[in-house]
Amino acid sequence: MDAIKKQAAKLREQVAKQQQTILRHLGQLGHEALMVDESELQCHQQLENLYRSTRDAKHFQRDIVRGIEGYISTNKKQMHIVRKLAEDSCNYGIECACNAPLAMATSNFGASHTVIQDQKETLLGILGQQAAEVIRRQSKFRDASSESLGKLKDAERRLSELKTSMLVLGKEAAKAMLAVEEQQQQITYHKLLKMVDAERSYHRSVVSLLEKLHLEMITDEEELNESLQQDSSTAQTETASKRSTAHPQFVKVLHSFDAEADGELSLEVDDYVVVRQVAPNGWSEGECNGKGGWFPSAYVQKITPRGLASAAKDDSFLPNN
Repeated sequence: MDAIKKQAAKLREQVAKQQQTILRHLGQLGHEALMVDESELQCHQQLENLYRSTRDAKHFQRDIVRGIEGYISTNKKQMHIVRKLAEDSCNYGIECACNAPLAMATSNFGASHTVIQDQKETLLGILGQQAAEVIRRQSKFRDASSESLGKLKDAERRLSELKTSMLVLGKEAAKAMLAVEEQQQQITYHKLLKMVDAERSYHRSVVSLLEKLHLEMITDEEELNESLQQDSSTAQTETASKRSTAHPQFVKVLHSFDAEADGELSLEVDDYVVVRQVAPNGWSEGECNGKGGWFPSAYVQKITPRGLASAAKDDSFLPNN
């Protein structure tokens, strides 16, 4: 990288010297006792504008190369940290013996970020290639500087001998500078476009991977919640059934009930019922006056200990065996 920077600095110095030489000669010719017409002044002004334009483009290319170098250096450090995090996440997901959602999510997280860093590495490679291409073109221009210097000396000799041909040479120089400016702008534009396309592709890939990871984690969470709810409901039902069967309750009838189907138990107000089982659907199974069956749980009321002692004196309270 240091060698590339040195080559770029030398190239900038050579281009600046050549441009200064051209402007110096143009300035000397302007001070001589010559009749300068309007076309020559326009040509000189055009050359100055082209010089400033190419110089600004050269500085802009240099800023782009420096920015890309800093961006690549910073992201390489970041990639190292993120890859370590992804590797640790994958190792945790693999080493975890249980199939917990956290282990699966951690494994998916590590795998997704590993792919993301691979995409970022590709992006950095493309950016580095574009910067290297600019530096290679500048190196080629430096190698061709000797030939350009020879042409410049030949032009100086011709200008000294044929000063009247200044207008023609000025037009040729302007045309050449226009071509250089156009080519320079096209190359810079295409390089920027390639870098933007590469970065856009990278971000699209990252968004796609993150959306997939988010959907998988949400799906796992919903499945886990459904499983926990089903297990909790089943456990509550079994617990209530066992509790009702193991500990019979004694209740008093508040509303009369006429049995309408087989297995139902008719009740009269103030009857006492021994409850054997309470179902979660609002019905209870019990025995009253030597008969057993199902009846609505809302039609009876649980007897307090004092009421239970009072009801024990009534023979109708005792179930017939």
